[in-house]
Amino acid sequence: MKSMKIFVVSFVLVVLVMSSCASAELPKTYKEFKARYQTEAKTYQGAIKLYFEAVFAYINKDTREEGGKMLRYALRSETPIDRSTYYATFADRLKDPSCTHIFRSYAKGTSPENDYAMSPDDFEINYTGKVEDARDYLRVFLRSSGADSPRAIWVKEFDGGLWFVINNASTYVEVKQPKSEIDRRNRAFDADYDE
Repeated sequence: MKSMKIFVVSFVLVVLVMSSCASAELPKTYKEFKARYQTEAKTYQGAIKLYFEAVFAYINKDTREEGGKMLRYALRSETPIDRSTYYATFADRLKDPSCTHIFRSYAKGTSPENDYAMSPDDFEINYTGKVEDARDYLRVFLRSSGADSPRAIWVKEFDGGLWFVINNASTYVEVKQPKSEIDRRNRAFDADYDE
């Protein structure tokens, strides 16, 4: 009887670990993203996490097209972000490899010193607080490890009980450069470091 209980508990733990690992991976398709959005975006934290997952999907050239659809959905944008004048700077920074550290800086455990190292398939967002507005939206403060003060992202709950990002402007403002980039610039004059 005791061994049966141990087996059942072990089986349940394996199932839980496997299911948590499956949902930790970035969505590869818009269809997968939208299906997850229907459950995970019932909280503002879930909507913000999915927004960043869409960001990382867009940054990856292999999933950029699907990532664009994901971002359009997460932002409730009527226009694809790469054709929107409102999101022009955002789209430019997503496509620029020298700017991706900006988005990675919101993940726990990152810093300029570790070059904002993180896994897009397994990360947590640093939340520092929130303020409710009379117009039915929340201003949520995120900690960027490359900024001296928290950055705000605005979210709102729409019909159906899902939260969406309605203002992401602070999430793509420049942050401190990664240490490796600073080191590269500091020794750029030295031919010993030429590749």
